[in-house]
Amino acid sequence: MSDRLAAALHLSGITRTFRQADAALEVLRGVDLDVRPGEMVALVGPSGAGKSTLLQIAGLLERPTAGEVEIAGQPTTRLGDRERTQLRSTTIGFVYQFHHLLPEFSALENVMLPQIIA
Repeated sequence: MSDRLAAALHLSGITRTFRQADAALEVLRGVDLDVRPGEMVALVGPSGAGKSTLLQIAGLLERPTAGEVEIAGQPTTRLGDRERTQLRSTTIGFVYQFHHLLPEFSALENVMLPQIIA
């Protein structure tokens, strides 16, 4: 089995550019990353380095401008929103650095929120 097939998460050439009027801000440029099952990874860097953007792309919450995302060997580039949501809800888990309850929701609604988002 190749390293690529063994990866739970495979990112290849990930680029993310945000555009506003005539300006373009390239937040990620050619990022490659393989995460294997059971492996723990920490992303560290200064504010504005693209950590959150990379996590949103890896979690299928956002699409890259360029590059490939594979989850458990499944390419995600051509998946529609419904298929991405299904894959995210059955395969991907998020651990937040800080947990903040939203005061406009009940305790039960706050607990249910991650499943609702998935």
